[in-house]
Amino acid sequence: MTYENIITELEEGLLLVTLNRPEKLNAMTHQMRVDLLDCVRDAEQDDNVRAIVFTGYGDKAFCAGANIPELDDRTLQSEMGPAATLRKELPTAVERLGKPTVAAINGHCYGAGLEFSMGCTVRIASENAKLGQPEIALGQIPGSGGTQRLYRFVGLAWAMQMILTGEPVTAGQARDIGLVTEVHSQEDLLPRAKKLAKLLGSRAPLAFAAGRDAVLHSTESDLLSGIDFERKLYALLCGTEDKKEGLAAYREKRAPRYKGR
Repeated sequence: MTYENIITELEEGLLLVTLNRPEKLNAMTHQMRVDLLDCVRDAEQDDNVRAIVFTGYGDKAFCAGANIPELDDRTLQSEMGPAATLRKELPTAVERLGKPTVAAINGHCYGAGLEFSMGCTVRIASENAKLGQPEIALGQIPGSGGTQRLYRFVGLAWAMQMILTGEPVTAGQARDIGLVTEVHSQEDLLPRAKKLAKLLGSRAPLAFAAGRDAVLHSTESDLLSGIDFERKLYALLCGTEDKKEGLAAYREKRAPRYKGR
């Protein structure tokens, strides 16, 4: 597919999606959100796609945040309409995608960019990356899930500090507080992101979805309810062809051939 604000490349089951507005540090416009949502929905239905890597064009920014000129047009009425709904839906669509996603954060990752990345299965960053929710400096707060997802990754204290000061954290700090899992040089970031995405994409699709959903559920329930939810998902997986294939491949010392059923 050809899009206005993103570049897509498919290689051996891995879809690389590059946010492409380098002159604006890949700031996210409404059209970019439309493009991204269309892209992930197509990828969901494409059997040739096993995993997705998201990154930004160049070596300065993953996404510098929202497109500032568009903020002038937002009103109380507009924020109850379809454009605002789209902003809310995009990170959730990525989060709930039936295929793994890796955010390769190659520089500045602010506001809408961080909210989008928090929908990904895994986030890794370059050494020059900075991550933040600076909306309060403009008299606002995050509006696409930032206040809710950030807390779940970094805890109450860091979420309060980042959202209420607007100050970003460095890549090293982001790793220390759990916002990203790895930090690499610019030259090593994308190769590592691809390798990680391919590993995630090699896992049984139903087990991937069940494991992800169980972990996400843990943030919304008490321990015993979460364990009961996990038990039910485990039981469902015991009835799948992929479970049998996984055990057979282990016994036969070969790579499994999962079919998602």
